[in-house]
Amino acid sequence: PMVFSLNSVINDENTSPTSSMMGSSETETNRIRKEANHFKEETDDATQIQGMKADGDGLKVLFLSSDTGGGHRASAESLAKQFQLQYPGTTYELLDIISDFAPRPYNTLVPAYKHLSAHPKQWQVVYDVSNTRVSEIILDAHLKLWSERAVRKRIMSYDPDVVVSVHPMMTNVPVVSCEKISQETGRHLPMFTVVTDLGSGHCTWFANGVEKMFIASDQIRELAKSRGKVHDDKLVQIGLPIRHDFGVQAEKLGDRMSPAGKEYQAQIRRELGLNDDIETKNVLVMGGGEGVGSLASIVDKLYVEFVEKGINASIVVVCGRNEQLRHDLDTRDWNQVMSEKTVSGHEGCWTNTRNVSDMISSGSGCLSYGVSTQLRRIISSPVSMNNAIDLAGSVPLHERDEELKSEEDHEGVRKELINATDNEDSTSCDLYSQEEVTSADLGKVEVVGLGFVTKMAEYMVAADVLVSKAGPGTIAEAASVGLPVMLTSFLPGQEEGNVDFVVQGNFGSFCADTDPEMIAEEVSQWLTDEDRLKSLSQAAASIGAPNAAADIVKIIGDSTVHWRDINNGLSS
Repeated sequence: PMVFSLNSVINDENTSPTSSMMGSSETETNRIRKEANHFKEETDDATQIQGMKADGDGLKVLFLSSDTGGGHRASAESLAKQFQLQYPGTTYELLDIISDFAPRPYNTLVPAYKHLSAHPKQWQVVYDVSNTRVSEIILDAHLKLWSERAVRKRIMSYDPDVVVSVHPMMTNVPVVSCEKISQETGRHLPMFTVVTDLGSGHCTWFANGVEKMFIASDQIRELAKSRGKVHDDKLVQIGLPIRHDFGVQAEKLGDRMSPAGKEYQAQIRRELGLNDDIETKNVLVMGGGEGVGSLASIVDKLYVEFVEKGINASIVVVCGRNEQLRHDLDTRDWNQVMSEKTVSGHEGCWTNTRNVSDMISSGSGCLSYGVSTQLRRIISSPVSMNNAIDLAGSVPLHERDEELKSEEDHEGVRKELINATDNEDSTSCDLYSQEEVTSADLGKVEVVGLGFVTKMAEYMVAADVLVSKAGPGTIAEAASVGLPVMLTSFLPGQEEGNVDFVVQGNFGSFCADTDPEMIAEEVSQWLTDEDRLKSLSQAAASIGAPNAAADIVKIIGDSTVHWRDINNGLSS
């Protein structure tokens, strides 16, 4: 069985590395050992965590998950760390019952997911077909018939105090197995489900029979009640479990828009080796664990937009395992980027007045008007719920990189901008064609490429805006530190609701990564409007739950200890 043991990762040099949300140029073994040792340092200091339980015996926890995306494993590990903080001596394993025990085609879930997530249209077909009542009944019967006995045997071999599922396809069979184990042994084995989605939830999440089901939003509550017939008394709405570091950083940061918050933000930037000038904006760009998505195009447009708008900024790009992207950013000729700027139409930026289903059915949110390429854009505003209609037709003139290697390169960027303005065709509707562009008008921009990141909480604290795909864990992490979010892509079905969660929560927008120019323009508007940025940040913080993992573990742990005492005849 595929299991994960913290101690074996730290102590056994032959341990196979687990997957991570981010990648690096380091070997996988060194990387995961480094992360595990980082966690060990946290647990050594567990007794100093305010409000944490520092005494009592540890628990044996069995997590059920699979590597279909990084979010499930990340949630399990964040919960595991809290168990070890609150219940010292806790041990845990992570078991993938689908890969190990399910019949075909279910046992090919991990490689199939990797393929389908890279082909969204195929994924949407599979998701929509499987997310029906008929498919749910067939899957439920098939898995119980072919794998329940093996799953029960495996669970019994670990002899856990509690079973926690963080994966939708690992609820229906384990619920039955835990119930049968309780009957066979005369010792009650509690099971809990932690739903790791924010806005959309597959029907297989909501198997009844668990002690409690932890959810993160009203949207998931409604799905649990309607699809799974789960009663309110079993639903506990706390938030998505995220890494312990975010709770620590959220407490230190406080209100990021306050003077104290800005001072702490500058301190973190210094520690990370970033520009600590609080007037210099910081944009964090992510594309998922593999560094996927149109990151290069997005970074190019952000760079150009910031230079042209006179925004001094650092663009920090988490490249993940995409070493080619990191190399390209390190060696990119930004003069060339400036010279290749073009006018393009916009697909649109989606706001709290529209949802993802509307976007899919109606297509573009922008209309072009003749050769002038003036655009009507639907833009988001947490201050006003009404749509703002803007006319935009400017050719983006763009930014300069503070990290260019010489003053000659700086001058080259300036000349490219000035020449581009002088030579602009009249049909391009360049709003700056009648104005003089000088070096003083240009923003100073640096681009920083990162590989594997162990201090994601600190990087989010350092940032003013996050640009990312619509992964639920990333969204929850950003909200926990009050960070506004620009979403650029999502998996149909599975992540659509996450977009609605952000947009309707008024702490971000969605602009498709197929229109990087629109992304850049929207982000630049946020950065040049302090009131808007403050409103976005406050909305994010109001939704964020930085201590969700600790709160979930406290409830699960207390219940598990209670049942263990009963099983041992120490309580009634």
